[in-house]
Amino acid sequence: MSYRRVLFTSRTLMRVWLLTVVFGLHACYDNVDRPVVTDVQAISEEMAAVRDYVPLYAVIAHRGSTYWAPEETESAWRWAREMGTDYLESDLQCSKDGIIIANHDDNLKRTTNIEEVFGSTIPATRLQFYESLGFSHEDAQEQYQRDETSFRPYYMQSYYYAELLMLNAGKWFDEAFAATRNGSLIDGTLHYSTGQYVSALRDQIAYANGRMLHRKDDGERILPYSIKPEYQGKTLHEIWQSIAVKGTYKDVYMDFLDYDFSDAYMVDTQDTGHRSGIYLEFKEPEVNPENMEQRVYDILDSEGWNIITQPATETAFYVNGKVNVGRTNGKVILQTFSNEALRRSHAIFQGRVPMCYLLWLNNPPLPEDFALTTPEGFAQAIKYAQDNGAHIIGPSIAGEPNNYDELNAPWQAQLTRRSGMLNHPYSFDTQVQMRKYVNTAAGSIAADGCFTNRSDLSLQYMIDKGLRGRSGIPNPFHPGSTYDNSQASCLVPDAAKTLERLGYSHKGIRGTGF
Repeated sequence: MSYRRVLFTSRTLMRVWLLTVVFGLHACYDNVDRPVVTDVQAISEEMAAVRDYVPLYAVIAHRGSTYWAPEETESAWRWAREMGTDYLESDLQCSKDGIIIANHDDNLKRTTNIEEVFGSTIPATRLQFYESLGFSHEDAQEQYQRDETSFRPYYMQSYYYAELLMLNAGKWFDEAFAATRNGSLIDGTLHYSTGQYVSALRDQIAYANGRMLHRKDDGERILPYSIKPEYQGKTLHEIWQSIAVKGTYKDVYMDFLDYDFSDAYMVDTQDTGHRSGIYLEFKEPEVNPENMEQRVYDILDSEGWNIITQPATETAFYVNGKVNVGRTNGKVILQTFSNEALRRSHAIFQGRVPMCYLLWLNNPPLPEDFALTTPEGFAQAIKYAQDNGAHIIGPSIAGEPNNYDELNAPWQAQLTRRSGMLNHPYSFDTQVQMRKYVNTAAGSIAADGCFTNRSDLSLQYMIDKGLRGRSGIPNPFHPGSTYDNSQASCLVPDAAKTLERLGYSHKGIRGTGF
């Protein structure tokens, strides 16, 4: 690793401001007037090569959308893909039976009707669920008691995925997305709800691939399940013992069911050819099993999205007006706020898949937190990120509607740029924010891509500022070279009409909190 010295004073900041205006790198916001001398670690050549898998000025659809559709559902991700976003973003959780879930909250009260369906106790259908799988009443009763010891009402890890599919994940957002019925378990047969579901990671990948859920005539998704072959013929007690000795699932998980995704999806009849990438967040390790990162690695592998084992052959991010990121080595970006999750991810992915280290000010600070409001602390965070396989810094930005702490001030953005890492701030939800951080036709030092809940606004802004759909854009990471995304579309579809085309009503839709 090499280091570059950065000197900041009020005079040098003014010089930087003037130079960035002249060379098209001006970000329009106030400077911090403090004399600082600090070092910043520069990314290695090997890491820079992986960084370059990611398109510049990428529009990252945060949870699909939190504004136009219920977040992290089929409707949100299909909409984001059809709008032409570069990435479908999600947060990863784990169900009781080890299914990797794409959902922001580990507590499902906000985004589902779990209180209505299950209440605050173990689902009343749990015993019948076990018995429907062929276990005896006594065996099921004993496992039910074990379940009670680790049960946390409404938390993802306390419910089997089949139970989560009984919930309605659309009604909370708007009646237009409500299911026609909730799930049920009647006479030993479990029926899922209809409408919008708590999504699996495999679902998200399918939507990025231009597919949609395969449903029965009444709207219920098709996803059969059975006991895994290695556990067939065993009692629940024996299964529990077998899983416990693995030591990777704590005492919460019962990973003994196989969900057959082979017929879970169909070609999306409304697919127009965009192939977005996916941007996956590892949450705090304490809320997930100890082998969470390995499980994600394996799913990516099985779905053909693991570039370590199956490198992409295509390199063009855009082809004939369509997003093509999902067919390149930039198809997956990993992300995390957690220092431990970053270390664990590095142990599995080894810096060979693009990774973003997200920055946030905890109040009060946690023991491992860096002093991000000081140049020294910010530089330490950059070094830590690089040393643990990250290629991207993801700082919070200030301003309405979220009013996050400012971690992308000019001096912070300068340190990120000088390190050679990409800068993906979050979240851009207004034109005011876009103008503040991305304000030139030649690119901005303050944003090399943006998380957004309003992909429609962000895409249009990037086009209007000449950062999308053109050639000859100066490449800040390869001086003297230019960046060409002229094959990207310069037309942003109407957001509401896109929802309607996909089969969702936009009447009464309201923007939600971000």
